Amino acid sequence: MLIRRVKIIRYLNLILWIVLFNRVPVLAQDVIQSRQYPRTDFRYPLDLPPSTAGSFGELRPNHFHSGLDFRTNQRIGFPIHSVYDGYISRVRIQFGGFGKALYITHPNGYTSVYGHVNNFNPEVEKYIKQYQYKNQTFEADIAIPAGVFPVKKGDVVAISGNQGA
Repeated sequence: MLIRRVKIIRYLNLILWIVLFNRVPVLAQDVIQSRQYPRTDFRYPLDLPPSTAGSFGELRPNHFHSGLDFRTNQRIGFPIHSVYDGYISRVRIQFGGFGKALYITHPNGYTSVYGHVNNFNPEVEKYIKQYQYKNQTFEADIAIPAGVFPVKKGDVVAISGNQGA
């Protein structure tokens, strides 16, 4: 009786492994191949030669890096441009992570994230300050409705910094 139960459990485990590992790669492949990356839509966000200081997926002490960090010659204060048309959909301020971050949603379905910034553009700074005083908090994670802060490709949306972790 015990031997029969062990065989049944092994058989069920085998079926489970086959279902899981034969199904997941197919689904992942379908998702990746269903979307073409727009190669000509985006611009580089800085007026500097492209150079990365941190890459996506890079191993950090307790996590994987979740973006690309661009070099600014060890200086702050460079204008950061929107990489494409869209609208500012989220602003986040925290003591770690990105520090100050800005999210722009684009009509092609992508969202670009600008982290470690020193300042946002003046209109966004005013909006955030009002939120911080009203809610009596420094840290903020604000969802912004479409149409409040529209941006065009190349608009200055922030100033480079060295905020966060």
